[in-house]
Formats: sequence, structure tokens, C-alpha cells
Amino acid sequence: MQPFGDLPRPVVMGHRGAPGEAPENTPAAFAAAAAAGAAWVELDTRASADGVVVVHHDAWIADGRAVRDVAADALQAMGVWTFADVLDRLPDGLGVDVELKNLPGEPDYDADEGLTVLVAALLRDCRRPVMTSSFNPATVQASREQLPDVPAGLLTTAGLRTMAGVAIAHEVGAQVYCPHVETPELDVAAVEAAHAAGMTVLVWTVDDLDGAALLAGAGVDALCTNDPRGLVRALG
Repeated sequence: MQPFGDLPRPVVMGHRGAPGEAPENTPAAFAAAAAAGAAWVELDTRASADGVVVVHHDAWIADGRAVRDVAADALQAMGVWTFADVLDRLPDGLGVDVELKNLPGEPDYDADEGLTVLVAALLRDCRRPVMTSSFNPATVQASREQLPDVPAGLLTTAGLRTMAGVAIAHEVGAQVYCPHVETPELDVAAVEAAHAAGMTVLVWTVDDLDGAALLAGAGVDALCTNDPRGLVRALG
């Protein structure tokens, strides 16, 4: 199972939308990414104090409080969108990579995977291309269990070498391997190894246009970028 269908490779994905053109993780940013030619966008999910899924990257808001300690209506008053409202406002046909934020050490870490359950409830009837992703291998597995028909991706950092990342992603049942752009040995051999293991390769966050061309040549399936307009133009 892979998320990108018959789209030409590499697919361009707007990281939190098009943050250079509108505030990140907002409907305006996602609309801007689509207008720039991105076929997909990425967004970040967390749960509010009253159990509403909201779209916010950091575990804390600007005044220092944890997202999990603030009710959804108060977060909305500060410009934080609910995930349900974002889904309703995404342009037709735009794919969405839903990152599940659930890391040990952050205030909203939940070993019982409550966020995954909440997100799954909103995605089961979603009528657009969709995948989930997480840095937490347990969350990837939980997403697979909650949403067996939705591809799940394992995000990895630059500190984890490519073949190790491929092995871990495959072990936890990820259908998408999501390495950081500076991951060592992110080359043709690594991409072929991921493909041989049945996984799609989505690289984040790719803002260097020359580097994007090299990754395209290596056969990656998708590039997540802060500059979807520039990347679409560079890739032709």
C-alpha cells in the first residue's frame, strides 16, 4: 500500500502548507501550497485539553502553556485550527500527510495512543488521499491497527543512517519510509532497498533545489518542502 497513486514522481508535498506564503498549519497555507502546484500537504496534530484534535506543530503555545492543557475553543481564539475544520477546508483532491505528535518527553505524550484513536475517528470517512506519519514507532503501529487502509509512515532524523531507518520502518509495518533530507547515504541503493521492502520513500524537509534534483534522480517518491512553489518549478 502506497499513498501517491499514479502521480508523477517525485510528488511535491507542502510542509505545513506553504509557510512562506501564509501562516503554517492553516487552511490558507494549505490552499497556497495547492495553488503552487503541490499535490499533497503535511500537517501536525495534537490533542487539546478537552480531547479535540488540533493542528499545531509545537507541544507548547506562545504563552508557554502545553497544548494539552488548553481547551480547543481557547486555542481557536489564538489562531489554532481544529483538524476537523482543516479537513473541511482543504482544496478538493489535495492529499494530506497527518503527522501524529506523540513523543516521550513532551507534555502530551500518551503511551495509550489516545491521539491516534481521535485522529482515526476523523479519517475513517475521509474522501481524499491520506496517510499518517510519526517519529514514534509505537504510534506508527497503532495507526496501522486503527486505520488498516491508510498508509502509515515512520519519520526518522538525520542521526539514523538510511539502511537502519529502512529496517526499522519495515519492522514496525510502515508503508512509507520518511528520512530527513540530511540522512547519510540517502542514495539510489537506499531507495531501492526501501522499495524492495514494499515501502514508498518520502524525504523531508527539502528546500535546496539542487538537492531536490539529486533526490529525484535517486528515485524517491515524494519530497516534503517549505517552498512548494519553488520545488514545483525546479522539477518542471
